[in-house]
Amino acid sequence: MYSKITDSFLDVFDGETGLYMGHSHFTLTQGSEKKLLDFLNYNKVPDTLVLLNVSLSDTSADYIPRELFEKHSRISVLYIDVVDAYSQRLIPIEIEMSYDVLVRGNLSRTPYYFESVELRNIKILDVNYRYVQ
Repeated sequence: MYSKITDSFLDVFDGETGLYMGHSHFTLTQGSEKKLLDFLNYNKVPDTLVLLNVSLSDTSADYIPRELFEKHSRISVLYIDVVDAYSQRLIPIEIEMSYDVLVRGNLSRTPYYFESVELRNIKILDVNYRYVQ
């Protein structure tokens, strides 16, 4: 059982072409953290996830900033560190998933930062538990 997520980031690929788009750091909402923990603990795939303060880095030359509420297909590897509820050890986990993404907030109008992004139609492709001895 896992009790908390302490770190999270994504490597993002275009869902149609498979081209690398960039690396993303963000903050999970409490609801999204709970949904990911429910997935890891009970195998309940989240219907949506909301990411806040999303910043993109290492973007490819093919990266095109998205407009608000435009739906786009993506494949990502989500890297998270979770706390084991019993041992209190950090466990790194990689979750490969496909989803549709919507930018819900971009007040700053910068192409590499979004206040709010929603992932929907999430499909889990693979989970890799990287236990460290």
